[in-house]
Amino acid sequence: MISNLQLEVGDVCGDPTGLRVKVVDVDVYDYVHFSVVESSHGDDEPEAGQMSQAAFAHRFTKVGRYA
Repeated sequence: MISNLQLEVGDVCGDPTGLRVKVVDVDVYDYVHFSVVESSHGDDEPEAGQMSQAAFAHRFTKVGRYA
């Protein structure tokens, strides 16, 4: 499935497990850099991460903007 997810800095996205992340940057290599906003798994999630935009779009759904 090809997704047309348009990401901007400040977007909040979530996955089915309850993980919520805030987009910090989308670099020139199409990698999404993010920070964890909320996790349903406690403190064992990393505080920040990165993944390709294609992988990010496959896992996450945009849920809003960080104010």
